[in-house]
Amino acid sequence: MRLSKGNLSGKHKLVLGLLFALPLLVVIGKWSMLPTSGLFLRVFSLADIPNTMNSRVAYILFVPFGATLVVFFRIVLGIRLLGPFRSILIAIAFQITGILPGLVFLAMVVGVVVAIRPQIKAIRLPYFARVSVILSAVASIMILVLLSGAWLDIESLCRLAYFPIIALCLTGEGFARTLSKEGVKSAVWRGATTVFVAILITFFSQINGLRSMFLYYPELLISQIGCIVVIAEFFDLRLLSCLNPPKAKGRSNRDTQGIGLAPA
Repeated sequence: MRLSKGNLSGKHKLVLGLLFALPLLVVIGKWSMLPTSGLFLRVFSLADIPNTMNSRVAYILFVPFGATLVVFFRIVLGIRLLGPFRSILIAIAFQITGILPGLVFLAMVVGVVVAIRPQIKAIRLPYFARVSVILSAVASIMILVLLSGAWLDIESLCRLAYFPIIALCLTGEGFARTLSKEGVKSAVWRGATTVFVAILITFFSQINGLRSMFLYYPELLISQIGCIVVIAEFFDLRLLSCLNPPKAKGRSNRDTQGIGLAPA
């Protein structure tokens, strides 16, 4: 079996090597026994940022990690998701709202989008109008939940207002589009796998040692870009692709427009 796809030229391989070599040199330069440690720790570390910024910076630091995990699931395992960004965005939301409240709220919004999307298409609204209606509907739901939290004095409901609207819209639209094109089994499967990967990213992000490592060694983010390229080029194995449900027969492929940017 040929592992490499053969897409990397010599120049590409050199750049790929640098994606690993340069961060490694910075990591080595931070060793306390070396004279560069003071300079490198001052220039290439986020360990001393104010505590008020820790959580915000952590979201950024875990984006490449989440992207690597998504690529592993899609390319190495062959598990179909709703798209490359949704799991990462949902994971960021779960870190704010908590997994269970965020999951219930996400399911509710997806249900609303699935219900209204056919009606929007039936009146032949143009694409930009359809997307805008969905965005407005999701925003209205968030305001209703926020008002309910204020009326009932439930803090967990109020935190749902921090759930990124774009994550809700992308997930709802992606699920509805998959439902229309591929059937219920495929939509439920891809929705469930997307949420599962989001939960995994959330769990990893809550490991203090891992978060501290990224703060202390932010240069590792560059090496994660290299990991993504290596996975795509050398480990396109699709080991568990047999688990993906087949597309429902007789489904139309005309319904291809949506918020998603690329096929999953």
